Formats: sequence, structure tokens, C-alpha cells
Amino acid sequence: MNRTILLSLAVIAPLAACQSASQFEQRPPTWSSLYQAHWESMANCIVARQQRPLLTVTPTFSAGRANIVVKNAAGGVMGTFDVRSVNNGRDTQVDYRSVYGGPDTDAGGGAQEIADRCARP
Repeated sequence: MNRTILLSLAVIAPLAACQSASQFEQRPPTWSSLYQAHWESMANCIVARQQRPLLTVTPTFSAGRANIVVKNAAGGVMGTFDVRSVNNGRDTQVDYRSVYGGPDTDAGGGAQEIADRCARP
């Protein structure tokens, strides 16, 4: 019985990391924070700090907004950052979605630490 459960988890776990970025947009954010920092500086900092071996970080910028997709070496989406200007450009809202869990989990803690550091002058 335990082998069956472990085998099932071993099959399902890698599939969870194969979601597309557009599928992530349908999920509630793992965490969301408001920062007193410029959105574009925040986005560029997050991109720079997310760069690690075996990860691909792809930012897409538009007016007042950036979407940052972090993928593993196999091309599976690990997480996405939605960085946008709010309050007439005075603040930045960052929503993070993680493959590892939703809002009631502690997933995405490392991503939040990166965003918190990027908000500091």
C-alpha cells in the first residue's frame, strides 16, 4: 500500500512542475505584497536575483507592469512574479505564484525574501 502511494506521488510531483505560465495566472497568489519602490526597479532586481544555475528567468515588460516566469532546466514553470505599479506609481504590488502551493502554504518564502530585499534602497 505504501509503495503504491509513493509511486503515485513520484509520478504526480514532476507533472505539477509542468504547468504553463498562463495556467499559473488562474491560480490564487501564493503571496502578495505591497512595496514602496518603483515597479521597474523591483522587476529588474527580482530578475537579477532569481538568476541561478538550472533556472531560466524570463521577464516580460509592458506599461506599468512586468511578468517574470521562473522555469527549471526541464522547462517546467516553478513560479511567476506579477509586478505592477499601483497608487499612481507610488507603490509596487508583487503577486507570486508557486508550483509548490497556494496562499495557505509557506511556499515561495525564498521568492518573498528576494522581493523584500529588492524593495530596500
